[in-house]
Amino acid sequence: MTSTADPLVQNGADRTGIRQLDGSSFLTVPQLAQLLHVNEKKIYQLAGVGEIPGTKVTGKWIFPRQLIEDWLLENSHGGVMHDRLLIAGSDDRLIQQLCNTAASDWQQQALISYSPTGTRHGLRMLDTGRVDACFINWGASEASGRRHLGLLRRYRNHQSWVIVRCLQRNQGLLQTQPVAESPASTPADTIARLIGNTQLRWAMRPDDSGTTRLLEDLCSVQGNSTNHLQTSIWCDSETTAAAALNRGQADLCCAGQSIARDFGLHYLPVADVSLDLVMSRKTYFRTLVQDFIARLLDSGTHQLAENLGGYTVLPASQLLTID
Repeated sequence: MTSTADPLVQNGADRTGIRQLDGSSFLTVPQLAQLLHVNEKKIYQLAGVGEIPGTKVTGKWIFPRQLIEDWLLENSHGGVMHDRLLIAGSDDRLIQQLCNTAASDWQQQALISYSPTGTRHGLRMLDTGRVDACFINWGASEASGRRHLGLLRRYRNHQSWVIVRCLQRNQGLLQTQPVAESPASTPADTIARLIGNTQLRWAMRPDDSGTTRLLEDLCSVQGNSTNHLQTSIWCDSETTAAAALNRGQADLCCAGQSIARDFGLHYLPVADVSLDLVMSRKTYFRTLVQDFIARLLDSGTHQLAENLGGYTVLPASQLLTID
C-alpha cells in the first residue's frame, strides 16, 4: 500500500522540527521557547517587538504553528537558530582573543568569524546582510553616544539595529623613541607637537577606521586634518602599524595600549574610546550572540583585559535602540 502521509512529517514532527501537540494549531510560550532553545523571557521580548508572529488571547501569548514554520524557514539563513556568527568592524586585540576562545569552545557546533575591517566598512557589510554584527568606535568616549548614533543613522537599515555597550579601551600614540620634552610640558603639549611635526612619518589606518577618526579630531584641534600628516605606509590593522614602526618604516602610529605593550613601543595616552557592538534586534536574541555577550562580561574577560592593559569592561552591557 502506498502511504499518503507527508514524507517530511516523521513521528508527529513537521519539516521544521515542530511537534504537533494534541493536534493544536498553536504553540504556547514554553513550547516555543523549548523549540528555539532560548528562555521564555526571550520569547516575550521577540513577540513584544513584533519579530515573531504571535497574538495575545485573554492576556496570554500564543503562536500560530503554520506562521512559525514560515518564519523559521524564512530566517533559516541568518535568523535566531543559525549556527554561525560573523563579526566585522573595529580592529581590537581583546575582541580577537575572545573570538578565538569562542571558536575553540564551539568547535564543530558553530562557526564564529571576526573580520577587523574598520568601523564604517563593517557597518556597510552589516547593512547589506553580509555579517551578523559589527564592533564600532568613532572617536573619544565622551562623545561616543552622540557620534555613534549619528554614524549609524546614515545606514538604510539602522532602525532595525540595536547597540550593546560593553567595552572601553585607551587609545594613544605609539613611538619607537619618546620625543624629548621639557619638564613643564603637559601630555596635551606633546600631542600637539607630534601632530604638528610634518617631518614625522606615520603608519596610517584606512579612513573607515575609528583610529583615523580619532586622529582627525586631534588634527582639527590644531586647525589641520590628517592630510597634513606625512603618511609613510598604510596598514590594515593596529598590529601591522606597530610592526611598521619596529621595522623603521614609520615613526608614529595610533593604536591601543595593549599593542604598545606587545611591541615594546613608547605609549602616549590620548583618549578612551568606546567599543560598541551593533546588530539587528533579531540577531540579538540568537543563542550564539547571547553566549558571546556573556563572554564579554565574565570574569575571564575581566582578567584578560587586565593582562592586555588599557581596557575597561563595563559591569553590565547596556542595550540601546536607534530611532
